[in-house]
Amino acid sequence: MKRAIVFINGDLKGKKDFYLRYIQKEDEIFCADGGAEHAYDLGLMPKLILGDFDSVSKEVLNYYKHKEVKLKSYPSEKDKTDSQILLEFLIEHNFEKVIIFAGLGGNLDHILGNLYLLEKFSEFDIDLSFVSPSETIEIITKQKTIKNRQNKRVSLLPLTSKVTGIDLTGFKYELTDGKMVKGDTLGLGNLITKKEAVIKLKSGKLFMIICT
Repeated sequence: MKRAIVFINGDLKGKKDFYLRYIQKEDEIFCADGGAEHAYDLGLMPKLILGDFDSVSKEVLNYYKHKEVKLKSYPSEKDKTDSQILLEFLIEHNFEKVIIFAGLGGNLDHILGNLYLLEKFSEFDIDLSFVSPSETIEIITKQKTIKNRQNKRVSLLPLTSKVTGIDLTGFKYELTDGKMVKGDTLGLGNLITKKEAVIKLKSGKLFMIICT
């Protein structure tokens, strides 16, 4: 599986060791603008840094220039965030799995904008998630198998007005052909109990948040 690690310009929660352990040798690293600061702090060498470069220091940018890291510049006045442009780039280059670090901290507008990117790109054939030491967030559209996460807390929140035909197996609170409505809290605070837990649904989209 072709896998990309993306650093964006939110808060990098937790200790550095978490991220360094998470990244695999075959992963390719990309940064959206100020995300390059996080890569620099972790001693990582990105394949590409993309953005208008208004939130990355000259020191870090010059360091990567001297290391011959590819830089792709965009004007500051544009209709998309640097993060969205980078995700579009990764889809065009056939990445199958994208893990985003530092996507959940900072101002609320940016947090919400980043979460909505999960919805936008759920229409594409790509496995996209936000990961931090405290949580993993992704969108479920049809089926998801969760492996080796026993005793982890998980919440499922409707993103669409309603989600139907929900089957949950391998959880403390299981469900058969259930329905969730946007605004209800039915899916909050479940627990993974089996080595392999499965979520299926017939229509709609769910936010899945696993507390790590």
